[in-house]
Formats: sequence, C-alpha cells, structure tokens
Amino acid sequence: MSNSYTLHISGAPPEWFDKLYELATQLPTHTLTTGDAPTVEAASALYDRVTPDAKHLLRLAVQGNGRALGADFREQRGEGRLNGATTSLARATRTLTSQGNWPSSIPAVLTSTKAGPEGWRKTHAFHMPAALVPVFRTAIHQHDKGGAGAQSIVGHLADVYMKAGHAPQDATEYAQEFLELHADDLAAWLAHRAASST
Repeated sequence: MSNSYTLHISGAPPEWFDKLYELATQLPTHTLTTGDAPTVEAASALYDRVTPDAKHLLRLAVQGNGRALGADFREQRGEGRLNGATTSLARATRTLTSQGNWPSSIPAVLTSTKAGPEGWRKTHAFHMPAALVPVFRTAIHQHDKGGAGAQSIVGHLADVYMKAGHAPQDATEYAQEFLELHADDLAAWLAHRAASST
C-alpha cells in the first residue's frame, strides 16, 4: 500500500516542521523526500556571495544547530544590521536559483520566527532546516580552511566599505569591483613583495 501526500502548511513555527519530519522518518518502511538537497559546493557559492553580516548569521545558525537568535546577532554585530544580512541571503539565494546553482525547492536558507520578547519589530530567531545544517557546516569549514582566498579578501574589504557607511549589498559590490579593477596592480605588488623577501 502506498500513499502520497503533499502538505501546504502556513503559520506553523519552524520547529513544528522538524518534529513532523522526525515523526515521519520513524515509520518502519518509508520513502520521504524533502526536495533537492543543495551540495556543499552550492552552499559555498551562496556563502561566498553574501555580506559579512549574512555570513555571521549563517554561522550563528550552524553553531545553534539550525537556530540563530536575533538578540545574539544584534549584540555581536550591532542594531540595525539584521535587515541587510537577510536581504543579502535572499538575493544570493534568488540569484543562484535563477542560475540553476541552488535548488528551487529551498527558497530560503533561514526562516524568521518573527517578533519575540525583544519587541514586536525585532526578529526573535531564525531557523535553518535540519538538512542544511551539516551542508553549511562543511561549507563554512572549507571556507575557513581556505584562509585568505579571494572571497575572504572581498569580505574584509566589504567590511571596510560598511564601516565607511555603505549599505551591505553595495559594500560587497564595491569590494568586488575594486579587486577586479586593481587585480593587475595587486599582482605586481605581490610579485615585488615576494621578490623583495627572498
């Protein structure tokens, strides 16, 4: 006997979906699909495209096993920066989806739990689906191992632009443009520096 169901549920807290998934996987014989799972490469591509604040929010979600508290983000990164982080994540997800590099079945990496005890206008927490946590954990680990790769440099330069007052999405764009414009000069400087140190 085989039954197939499609559920469309709105308004339930993210934890409810994890409990439903856990319950369904306890059946003795079952096939349960949750859509296409992104690869570590896709998660890395998304991670590399987002602003430093969005990277921090993803890290909080991975460290919290799928839950990032808005209060923790605000305490560590400052008030008023959460909107830029979520906008960056949404844009990167849409871009990668339109390019065919991110599964369309996962339209959002993080889902807001809406207002919490901090106030009606402040997001209480973000939820990352349990299946994405190990994928992003690996992607972030690989990113950290890469050290001073091009995306790491873009992230640091974007931080400088943001400290100068630019919006997060503009800061990342300016950093990428700067590196593209001055790539030859930077290569010459690195070659000169390497020759001088020997």
